[in-house]
Amino acid sequence: MYNVVQLFFRFCLCLLAELHLYEAILQRPNIMISARYATYLTGESVFLECQTTADFTIHGYKFFKNNVEVGGGMEASTMNKYRIRTAKRSDAGSYTCLYWVSDARGRQESEVSLPESVSIIDQPSTPSLSVKPQQSLYFEGETVTLECEHPIVNSQISYQFYKDTTKLHSYLDTRKSEYHISSLSTKDSGAYDCEYSVLGHQRTIPSGKSGKQSIAVTALSTSPLMKFLPSYITFITGENLTMECEAPTPVDVTIYRFYKEGEELKGPSSHKGIYKLQNVTKEDQSEYTCMYWSPKSKREIPSTQSAIRELYIIDPLHPPLFLVDPPSGRIRDGGNVTLYCAAPEEYERTKFHFLNATDEIISVSPYKHQKTAAVTINMRKSNSTSATNYFCQYTAEIKGRLLLSPKSPQIEIIVIAAGSFLWLIAIGVSAGIVVLLILLSLIYWVLLAKKDKKKDTEEAKPIRNSRACLAIQSAVS
Repeated sequence: MYNVVQLFFRFCLCLLAELHLYEAILQRPNIMISARYATYLTGESVFLECQTTADFTIHGYKFFKNNVEVGGGMEASTMNKYRIRTAKRSDAGSYTCLYWVSDARGRQESEVSLPESVSIIDQPSTPSLSVKPQQSLYFEGETVTLECEHPIVNSQISYQFYKDTTKLHSYLDTRKSEYHISSLSTKDSGAYDCEYSVLGHQRTIPSGKSGKQSIAVTALSTSPLMKFLPSYITFITGENLTMECEAPTPVDVTIYRFYKEGEELKGPSSHKGIYKLQNVTKEDQSEYTCMYWSPKSKREIPSTQSAIRELYIIDPLHPPLFLVDPPSGRIRDGGNVTLYCAAPEEYERTKFHFLNATDEIISVSPYKHQKTAAVTINMRKSNSTSATNYFCQYTAEIKGRLLLSPKSPQIEIIVIAAGSFLWLIAIGVSAGIVVLLILLSLIYWVLLAKKDKKKDTEEAKPIRNSRACLAIQSAVS
């Protein structure tokens, strides 16, 4: 009886072991793609692996694409990996796998794994690089646009541009197929190409690189020399000015251009390097520059701008104010006279000139920005009394140009000899005596006239009384 129970117990253990093995065979495997992405390019290799956690011997594997078994062969069936050596668009699909074991009951298959999708896309087409505008030679300051062109791709794309095989890190917005160089320099010379990458497939898929495009950048020609003829920069309204643009030699120049505060000036001779201003006005006061163009590699290469030349326009100078002390202008021989000359406004430097009818007496250069000057002159005259006209002028420095003002109004100065004063005193005394005698004569004649009038009045009174008596007598009789 004991032996029967022992045999029954062993049978139960074996049955449980068989049941455990059966449950293990039924565990579902996982199908894994060896790469971290599921999108492949045509021509690439694809590796699929059927994985399980079973701790017993597995005798074979099966792989399916869209529920149709793929692979085959005894060697392939015993491996848990499936390889697509050269992927084609037709290899895209949903892949699954299972495994099996063999025992006394025969071949037992596991459940089919959950599907894993594999996408196969074509290699992105190689782009082409275009440069706009297309020139054989560029000069500094110009703008070019590089565009990476390719057929339309229904995916997110990023772009990258290269110069001499080095990535252009200045290219920031990689979503745009254009790269702008807004101001070319000689450092931008080189060979450029581009590529793009297709995104959104759990991987970045690069295209091939485009063909190279060369960009050659030359420096601008040496700046010209801007001249004013006459050479100063200060002009009086109504004067004429000639501007000349002189290119360094030897340079083959095809055209010149003149600019007033950046705006081009056009004239009959401007393209020849000459520009004339006739009868300048205050509106012509400004800053002027010029440039020239010279041929190079079938292009007209500009120069850098000349140094700025400022044109300063002023009104004609006004005459100075001229005064003398004493104001009468009558100076005794050997006496001093003070001459005053005043400019109407302040200038950078002013020099005053005091002159008579024939010569310059003296020039005075006061400190900067002074408007007046005064000189004291000792006056001497050896012969008889005479008069001389005096006046003044000033020389003003205005932005490097010396300008002479008009003459002041003239003042007559009389130098009187020393003996002339006694003669004048005698004349004055004599004139006083004559005036006094005339006054006394007038008084005498006035008094005499009054006396004669009184005498005539007294003699007339008796005559009037006799007539009255005769009238009375006549009346009585």
